[in-house]
Amino acid sequence: MDTAAREPLVSIVIPVYGVEKYLDEAVGSVVAQTYRRLEIILVDDGSKDNCPAMCDAWAAKDDRIRVIHQANGGLSAARNTGLAAATGDWIYFLDSDDCVEPGLVESCLAAAYTHDADLVMFRFDTIGELGQRLKSQYRQNDYDDVQVLTPEETLRKQLQFEIEGYFWAFMAAAPIYRDHAFSFPVGRKIEDLARICNVIGEAHQVVRIPETLYHYRLRSGSIMRGWNTEMLGDWLEAAHDRANYISERHPQLIPFMAFQTLTFLGNIEPEMIRQSLLYGLKLDPDSQRRYRERVNEFLDELGESAKLPERVRRTIDLLRGERDKDR
Repeated sequence: MDTAAREPLVSIVIPVYGVEKYLDEAVGSVVAQTYRRLEIILVDDGSKDNCPAMCDAWAAKDDRIRVIHQANGGLSAARNTGLAAATGDWIYFLDSDDCVEPGLVESCLAAAYTHDADLVMFRFDTIGELGQRLKSQYRQNDYDDVQVLTPEETLRKQLQFEIEGYFWAFMAAAPIYRDHAFSFPVGRKIEDLARICNVIGEAHQVVRIPETLYHYRLRSGSIMRGWNTEMLGDWLEAAHDRANYISERHPQLIPFMAFQTLTFLGNIEPEMIRQSLLYGLKLDPDSQRRYRERVNEFLDELGESAKLPERVRRTIDLLRGERDKDR
């Protein structure tokens, strides 16, 4: 049998939109992987700059690269297109303004086979627009040794934000996606949080390796530029989706999930919550009702004996629809 035929095929999906300044570096870092059996899928999401031509140029240079051009539909739509086209044994998503270490795929595969894992997580750092290293302190990087975890242990870490919801921070075996009708929610800005538990929860075993393999670029044009009132609606939608998945597939984690979610919301500035709900949050009545029902469900799931800090309680009251008495 041919040696290459025995090696797993790794599909790397790269959604592309408006990143002509960074695209060559991103794709170049994938082409330079020490592990060679790759399927590289560039999804041009209707980019208006020179990215479509740049994608085609890369495909002409490397026969592992396939380009899909589509009308603009956003990051989730582009990822879904790439995922549907992927034929690999493993799936990895890369943002097109970031870059990876040349050993990312090789290190992930080695860790997976050493520890019988089908989900491999790794550390990452932050770079600036010019590629300079920036100081960062992510909770997700707070470990120094290899960690082999069950899905439940990993879900607990994610629910308390010891593991962020970044899809570029792990590589997963393809059946985790294909066998569970996985798709990203289209039209959202916080799509990763909405689906991260769906991937973790369907894994057989998770391994975290203390290697920094990804370089996240902090730039002014990034989708996520910081917390604001507009983002609250997307975060609540994502938390709602995450809660639905946990309730269906890992119900033993419902109280833990409820406490962690309410605590996170309760630590947001209450005035931001109030202004978001009253003025800035563009929610239809059904969405507002659903959020308030979900908060009440979280409180019910915690039970009367659960104690939340007073600051958290005040903010939760706002989310439940109670109004300031002096209004």
